[in-house]
Amino acid sequence: MEVASAANNAAWNCEQGKNGEWTCLNQGQPSQEAAQPKVIAPQTPETARQTKPPVAGEPAAAATARSAPTPEQAPRQEPSIQTAEQPGSQKVAAPEQPAPQKLRARIAENQQAVVEKIPPRSEPAAKTAKAAKTPGWSCQSGDEKANWNCNLVGRDPKGEAQVAAEAEQSSTWLTPTFNSQQERTFQVLRGEFDQDPWQNCSTWSAKKRPIKATPSEVRDSANTDVTADFSEIYEGEILNFAGNVDLTRADQHMLADKASYDTVADTMDAQGNVIYSEDTLALSSDTASLSLGKDEARLRKAQFIAAEAPLRGTADVMYRDSKSLSRYHQATFTSCPPGNQDWIAHASRVKINRESGLGSAKHAWLEFKGVPFLYTPYISFPVDNRRTSGLLAPAFGNTQRNGFDVTAPFYWNIAPNYDDIITPRYMANRGGMLRNKFRYLTESSNGSLGTEFLPYDQLKDKSRYSATFKDNRNYAPGLSSIVDLNYVSDKEYFNDMNNALGFQTNSFLPSTAYLYYGGIPGVGMSTGINHYQSVDKTIPKAGMPYDILPRADLTLGHNFEHLPVNLAMYNQFSHFYHSELVNGQRFNLAPSVSLPLEASAGFFIPKITAQYTQYQLSNLTVPNQDSSVSRTLPIFSVDSGMMFEKDINIGGSGYTHTLEPRAFYLYIPRKDQSDIPIFDTAAYDTNFYSLFRENRFSGYDRIQDANQITLAGTSRFIDAKTGLEPLKVSLGQIIYFQDRTVDLDYLNDNRAVENSRTSNFVGEVSGQITKHLSYSTGAQWDPITNGFARTQAILKYRNQPDQIFDVGYRWRNYNPNDIFQGTTTDISQSDVSFRWPLAAGWYGLGRWQYSFNFSATTESFIGFEKETCCWRLRVIGRRYINGANNTNILSPDAKPENAVFVQLELKGLTSFGDSVDQFLKENLNGYRPADYFED
Repeated sequence: MEVASAANNAAWNCEQGKNGEWTCLNQGQPSQEAAQPKVIAPQTPETARQTKPPVAGEPAAAATARSAPTPEQAPRQEPSIQTAEQPGSQKVAAPEQPAPQKLRARIAENQQAVVEKIPPRSEPAAKTAKAAKTPGWSCQSGDEKANWNCNLVGRDPKGEAQVAAEAEQSSTWLTPTFNSQQERTFQVLRGEFDQDPWQNCSTWSAKKRPIKATPSEVRDSANTDVTADFSEIYEGEILNFAGNVDLTRADQHMLADKASYDTVADTMDAQGNVIYSEDTLALSSDTASLSLGKDEARLRKAQFIAAEAPLRGTADVMYRDSKSLSRYHQATFTSCPPGNQDWIAHASRVKINRESGLGSAKHAWLEFKGVPFLYTPYISFPVDNRRTSGLLAPAFGNTQRNGFDVTAPFYWNIAPNYDDIITPRYMANRGGMLRNKFRYLTESSNGSLGTEFLPYDQLKDKSRYSATFKDNRNYAPGLSSIVDLNYVSDKEYFNDMNNALGFQTNSFLPSTAYLYYGGIPGVGMSTGINHYQSVDKTIPKAGMPYDILPRADLTLGHNFEHLPVNLAMYNQFSHFYHSELVNGQRFNLAPSVSLPLEASAGFFIPKITAQYTQYQLSNLTVPNQDSSVSRTLPIFSVDSGMMFEKDINIGGSGYTHTLEPRAFYLYIPRKDQSDIPIFDTAAYDTNFYSLFRENRFSGYDRIQDANQITLAGTSRFIDAKTGLEPLKVSLGQIIYFQDRTVDLDYLNDNRAVENSRTSNFVGEVSGQITKHLSYSTGAQWDPITNGFARTQAILKYRNQPDQIFDVGYRWRNYNPNDIFQGTTTDISQSDVSFRWPLAAGWYGLGRWQYSFNFSATTESFIGFEKETCCWRLRVIGRRYINGANNTNILSPDAKPENAVFVQLELKGLTSFGDSVDQFLKENLNGYRPADYFED
C-alpha cells in the first residue's frame, strides 16, 4: 500500500475501506489548497515496486461518492502526482485538476440513499468557504467601523500568529468556569435557535415564550438531507461524509467535520466541531454518537443550551437516553447568558427527566461571583413548572424583636391538586415555631388551610398560635361563595410574629363567609356573615365593631330600552351582635326611580328614592327604651351638568379647552334618629366627589337631613397633539338652605346643630406635564374659621418600571366640631419615595415619612437592588414604629425599631432570603415588578 509521508509539517489522514481502498485527506499549510481526498487502490507487491509513494502536501484528484469496485468495473487510472524536486531527478508537471464537486445525500425512509451534485456557488461565496476550510488563520477586515474578524481552522501553524494564552488567575475563586473558547461556542449554539433564549432577559421573570417540541411522527416521515465536500456510500446503507458536513431532518440540524451515517440503524457518528440542535436544545461536542430515530446520543466534552429554562452548561460526558431523559458527568450550568458567569452550579452527576419534570444532582455546589457558598451531597429539583416535593430555599433575617430569624420550608406535593408547605422557624429571642399551609384545587373550588404554633414564647412566657381558612367555590353558573376565616391567639400576634416587612397595620382581623347569586339579569343576591377580632391592644371591648350574623342583600334593577326610565330596589337585612352593646336586627328597603336625560352636550337626571328602615333591638342598655324603631324618608335629587369645549392656541401649540359646570340638588326632610343605635355607620371624608353624594354617612343607621345645592365646575386643557392633560381645575361648594341636625350621637338630646350656610370650599388642581411627570394638589377653605382646613400636594415621576419618584406634603387642621374629622390632633406630614438607577445596573429605593408635629420620622426604609439576566439582589434597611410596643405610633416617646433584609435570587434555580415584592408594592407608591408590564 502507499505510505503517507510528512512534508512541511503536513500529514495525510487516511482511512481504509471494506474493499481495501484507502481514502486520505491531506492536512497542509495555510498556503496550500484545501485538503482533497485521494483514493488509493490495494497494491500487489509488483505494483508497489512500480509506484512511487505520494508526497504529502501536493494536490490529488477528488473521489466523490465512490463505492467499492466490483470485478466487472474497468481498472482505475491513477492521477499524476508531482513529487518533491530531488537532486538528479526530473521535475514532472501535473495536469491541472478540476475543483471538487460538493455533494448532497438524500435519505428517505425505506429507500436507498441518493447522491446528487450541488451547483457551485458564486465565486465570492466559494472563495469564502474555501478560505474557511483552509488550515490556519483566515481574516476578514469588515467595514470601516469593524475590527478584524479572524478564525483558526485546524491546528495552529507554527511560526505564524497564535491564539493568545489566557491569563492565569492567582486565585481559583476568580478563574472563569467557562474559558473564552467555550464562550464563543455558546454564542454559536445561541444562534441555532429561531429566537434568542435570553431575549429581553432583564425581565426574565416575565412570561416565557412557549416552545413546542416537534412530534416524533414528523421526524419519522421527514427526509434526511446531508451535504458535504466528500462522501462515500457502501452498499447504499453506510454513508461517510467529510468536510463541512451539514445534516438536516425536520427540526434536527447537525454540523461536523466528519460523519458516518447508517441508514438502516438511523445512527450518526460525528467527529470534529460537532454542532447539534433541535427545537429546545443545542449541543456542541468533540465527538458525538447519535441515534436519530430514538433521540439517543452520547457526547464527550459537550456544551449545551436548553432554551426552555433557559440554561447553558458543559459536561465531560453527556448521555441522552431518550428525548426526555439525559445524564451529565462533571457538569456545570447557569441561567446567565453567554458572556456572563455570575453564578455557576457544579455537580459530579446530573440527571434530568423531562417526562417526570424532575432533576437530581450529586455532590453539587454553587458559586456566586466566583466565590463558592453552598454545597450539598444530593439535591432534587424541578426542571419545569410542575411541582415536586423537597426543601425550598431558606429565608433569614434579623430584627430587634425576634433576633436572628430563620425559616426552612419543606414542600410536599401530595397530588396534582393538593400540596402542603411545612415550615420550621427559629427565632433567637422567642424559640421554635412550626407553620403549615395546606392548599387544594378542584374543578369547582380552590383554597387553603394555614396554621402556626409557637409552643413557648420565651419573651411572653406563653404559647401562641394562629389559623386561617380560605375557600373560593363555584356551585353553578352565577352561584358562588367566598370564605375567609382568621383567628390569632392574642392581640399582639401579628406585630410580634410577622417580620419587619409585614407587620399588621389594621386594628381588626376580619372573618367573612358569603354566598353570591347573579344568574338572572337585573337581579343580584348575597348572604353571609362578618366577624371581627381585635389585634390592637389599645382598643377596649366596647370599641369593637359589631359582628354581622348574618346579612342578606337583594338588588333589583331594570332599564327600559326606548324610555329614559330606570327602576331599582335595594333591600338588606342585617343582624348585629355585640357582647357589650345593644344588639339589633335591621331591615332596609329602598325602591327608586330615575329619569336620565343624557346627551353629548350635557345631562339632567332627576331621581326619587323611598328609604324605609325597621329595627328590632335587644340587650337594651337604657330602661324603657323602645325595642322597635322604624324610619321612613323620601330622598329627592337632581344631578345636571353641561359640556362646553373649544380649540385654542397657546404659545404656538394647539389645545382643547373644556368647561364643565355641574349642579346637584338634594332634599331629605329632617327626622330625629337619635334613638337608632350606630351599628355600621360612619361619616364620609370630604373631597370634591363627596359634594355629590345623597348621604354623607355610610350605612343606613343615619340618613342626613338636607336641603342644599352643590355648585361646581371643572375645566381642562388637553394637548391636541399628545392627548396629555397639563391642567385640570375642579372647584365646588355646597350651599345649605337649612341647618343640619342629624349626627352620629346615640341617645343624646343635646345634639350639635350645624348652622353654616356653606360647606368648605373645595378646590383641586392636577395635570400631566409630560408623559412621565404629573402633579396633584388640593385644598379646602373653611369659611367659618376663615382659613384652610386641609391641604395636600404631590409631585409624581413615573418611567416604569425603572424610575419612580414621589414627593408629597399633607396638612390637616383639627376641628372638634367637624364630624368628618378622623383624628384628635393636627396632621403635618411629608412623604418622599423613590426608585432610581444609580450606576452599572444598580437601583436605589426608599421612603421617608416625617411628622412635623412631633419632629420625628414615623416610617422609613432605604435599600438598593440590581437585576440581571440571571440574578437579582436586594438589600433593605427599615426603621419603623411597631404598634405592638407603642400605643400611639405618633407620640413623641414612641420607640422605633430597626431591621435589615437581604434577598438573593438565582434565576432558574432558587431564591435566598425574604421576598420583598409585596412589601414594596404596598409601601413604595407606583412600584411594580418588571413582569407586571409584560403582555
